[in-house]
Amino acid sequence: MNSQFETFGKKLAKHRHRRALSQLALSLDAGVSTRHISFLETGRSTPTREMIHRLAEVLGLAPSERIAMMNAAGYWEMPATVPGSDPCSNCHTNDDLDVVISIESVNCAEDAFDVAATALARIGLTQFFTGTVENADAGQLFQICHHQLTRAPLGWMLHYADRNYVAIDPLVRETRARHLPFFWSDLFQTGTLLHPTVRRMLDEARDFRITNGFVMPIHRADGKVHALSSMTQCVDVADPAVRATARTISVALLHKIDALGLPQAGVDLKLSEKDRDFLSYLFEGRSIDWIADQYQTDRGEVTRSVSVICAKFGTSDPLETALRARRMGLLAAS
Repeated sequence: MNSQFETFGKKLAKHRHRRALSQLALSLDAGVSTRHISFLETGRSTPTREMIHRLAEVLGLAPSERIAMMNAAGYWEMPATVPGSDPCSNCHTNDDLDVVISIESVNCAEDAFDVAATALARIGLTQFFTGTVENADAGQLFQICHHQLTRAPLGWMLHYADRNYVAIDPLVRETRARHLPFFWSDLFQTGTLLHPTVRRMLDEARDFRITNGFVMPIHRADGKVHALSSMTQCVDVADPAVRATARTISVALLHKIDALGLPQAGVDLKLSEKDRDFLSYLFEGRSIDWIADQYQTDRGEVTRSVSVICAKFGTSDPLETALRARRMGLLAAS
């Protein structure tokens, strides 16, 4: 059999036999049971990254052999992360590559967003949306077509739309012009964001707990720019690993939803029915426990949902969130 297509178990058994080790001897050196070694070789157990590195150390595998073992087990391992090779802090990590593979393996856009959202949240990018930027009709340079808003900062986006900031927003122009990802703070030293109107826009964003953002643009053959835009209050832009993760996950998500087919029309800025009901109940003075009872779910689940809704409006207080939603026409006035 071609070694490229061998399972992890077959590779492990081959390396063990080459070193004339019994399963018992290997298990003693690796600090695991003989039964576990047997299960790994037969495929009844799946190894962790740590276990593969431990076995590779005991077997004295070369870096290339360690990588092959990782890949055979379903992990992606870069040469830079294998002991004995030079590190490269500007590259994405093995965890990033695992996320990319997970995104590629799903069959619907919502699942891809779920996978990406978990990874982006780890680096502080908890709110984001995707869409396309294209040339607009006369009177406005660009228009934005939103594709997915489940995790978007809805309150800020409605405020932004109400003031037609797209007409003056240099971040939109940069998204249209650039071919590489960028954080908003990358532009602070260039003078791009110094115009008084732009400064006012950014100051107003702070009211929604937004002080920075990340944009990943991808230029399409039809002239449109497909982009992921994230907005946040706290992100370590000085950390190369954060930048690498943001870029890697965003590119993977954009390419996946592009492959699945972009929607023909944009998504309206509005609350889901469940979010709207939760806010209405809270505005009426209903308790979390009362809502949980109505939806036949536990209190913790409702609390988490309310926290997510509040974050979309840049607050941590449900009443303030409901008031903002009412001012924006998202909740009916009683």
